[in-house]
Amino acid sequence: MKKSKCRQPLPKILLNLLLLLCLLYSSSISSLAAAAEREAEPIRVLLLYDSLAKDSPKAGNVEALQQQLAAFGAQVTLLSVDGYSGGMLEQYSKAILVRNAADMELTNAAFVQDRIAYRGDYFHIGEELPAPQQQSLHIAIEQTPSEETMRLAIGPFSDEAVRVQNTPYIVMEQTTANPSVNPQAEAYGSFTPKQNSGADGSSPYAARNEHTAYVPYFQKGNLSELAMSYVLKDWLGLAEPGQTYLLFKEIYPFSDLTLLAQMADTLYDAGIPFAISVQPVFSNSEFPAMKRYLETLKYVQSRNGSVLVNAPVVASTIGQNDQTLKTKMTSFIDVLAAYGIAPLGMGAEMYWSYDKEYAVDGMGFFNSAVLLPNKKLMYRSQSNVSKPFASSLYSISPSYLASFDREGKAWEPLPMNTALTYDFAENEAQLSADLASITESWMTFADYKQQGHEVRTEAHVILSQGGHMTINGQAVTLNDALRQVSSDYEYADKGTVSFTTLFNVQNKIFIVIIIVSLFIFGFLFMIGYRLYRRKYFK
Repeated sequence: MKKSKCRQPLPKILLNLLLLLCLLYSSSISSLAAAAEREAEPIRVLLLYDSLAKDSPKAGNVEALQQQLAAFGAQVTLLSVDGYSGGMLEQYSKAILVRNAADMELTNAAFVQDRIAYRGDYFHIGEELPAPQQQSLHIAIEQTPSEETMRLAIGPFSDEAVRVQNTPYIVMEQTTANPSVNPQAEAYGSFTPKQNSGADGSSPYAARNEHTAYVPYFQKGNLSELAMSYVLKDWLGLAEPGQTYLLFKEIYPFSDLTLLAQMADTLYDAGIPFAISVQPVFSNSEFPAMKRYLETLKYVQSRNGSVLVNAPVVASTIGQNDQTLKTKMTSFIDVLAAYGIAPLGMGAEMYWSYDKEYAVDGMGFFNSAVLLPNKKLMYRSQSNVSKPFASSLYSISPSYLASFDREGKAWEPLPMNTALTYDFAENEAQLSADLASITESWMTFADYKQQGHEVRTEAHVILSQGGHMTINGQAVTLNDALRQVSSDYEYADKGTVSFTTLFNVQNKIFIVIIIVSLFIFGFLFMIGYRLYRRKYFK
């Protein structure tokens, strides 16, 4: 009987090689996972201010800065300088100080000392740029007269009549220092006093080098608000170009839905993608009015429109123990998803992202948002740390952009992802005017569905990527047939009908009794009348 040959063991060197390859593979997988996790983490920024400058021209500039940072994907910790505690700067790689009050001395010694030792990226806005940062940027600071008209220009935009008072501006200094050791600052735009010959027309609006940035003038509502975004983007180290999206808000179930469908048709025929931010409905989802609302939203979605859920209206008297917001938002999202409508994000005033309860119970379903300017602050549980979003748009009104001069017909991309925001028209004339300004603007609008969006409730997972939308893994069906909804609806339950026959008999009996009574009354009346006449004639 032949002996079977034993299989020879693999050489030791081959085993070691295989083990090494396995280690390298697992290490590379771990590195990629760690890199993806780091990339997903938002940039953390400490935003400090000396004053909110209420009741002054600078009022609202801190809020505008918060909105821009959100549009760049940053997580912001907002704090007054007076509330700063020693050692906080060390916890952030990027810090911004807004100096709105030149006459207000920084008395917080902990902040002053920590700023001297700070080695992270520092952004100074407004008055009193510290000497070390001024030397680092190789700039000198001049001051405008008490009242001055400035020309502000950046990118393709310019404004010839910016009125300022006692405002600093930058004068670039020539330097012979080694650029590799102390590089010359990059200048942004121009901010030039019209009557100051010393500036010789060469004053930059802002200056920035590798770790320091300075903007001497920043005011919400004029061109400096937009100019800030150019500097801020580079200081944050972001390179991806911004996209512009078209957004219509203030859309309710009682809005003119025929006009909404007409708007969708016009934009679809013009090849313009758009988004709508719709008001949620938390009850009566079976009513015909709600069905027509849903049917119109589904039609808009089929005409290359993206649907966002707007933040619900909150009352100033809302109870602190009211825990129904999450349930209500869940119900509306589920109603949309069950109807074949894929909401891709949320529209809300910016303060919602600084409220612990609103950010979780109202915005926690979405990883995308359009943060609108605050109209009225109604915090429930205010926080000084913002909720970041993977996708966040900076809202700009058409009237704001129209107030500046611009070079060229075609629009250059803005630094951040921006929503050009219109209130939905109340009548056909207003809609025609809005659509005419859009189609004639030479502005290129991006499709909101092309971005990655994710919305989750317990019952539904809504995803969008590259224009492809799914609900619970099933592709969204885009059916452009606008189905008519019947107005016949039983708004109240019918009562018990077991005694219907009895009630009908009783009604007939009562009718007979009333008729007989009227006949008897008439007969007695006639007799009385005749007796009265006889007595009168006698």
